Amino acid sequence: MAKLHLELTGVEMAFDTAKGPFIALDNVNLKIKKGEFVSLIGHSGCGKSTVLNIVAGLLQASKGGCVLDGHEVNSPGPERAVVFQNHALMPWLTVYENVELAVRQVFKKAMSRQERKEWILHNLELVNMAHAAGKRPG
Repeated sequence: MAKLHLELTGVEMAFDTAKGPFIALDNVNLKIKKGEFVSLIGHSGCGKSTVLNIVAGLLQASKGGCVLDGHEVNSPGPERAVVFQNHALMPWLTVYENVELAVRQVFKKAMSRQERKEWILHNLELVNMAHAAGKRPG
């Protein structure tokens, strides 16, 4: 039997608006075993991206929790990634600097400046973007 990989328990997400709180997620429960393939399907605005952002550690649920491999998710980590639907780049930064923002956040002080540079360049190379490292997104 496959080991439990990801669990969302009673997850709720409320966003403050001028008209009061907007409830984006209400009591979401999900269990995914190691090796399972799962798709989140729904209309625009139903909360799919909010769930993924909670799993990625980019958002903290208002209630409930997210556990990945036995550890509570409360911040981004190097074992998780999100590919955004829309552009999520800082247009005033270069490709390298945009990637560096995320790498610095995830690895904090675990990497030296040189290790970060090597990591970023290696990963840009993996996605055939090393040639654009000094360019801005526009």
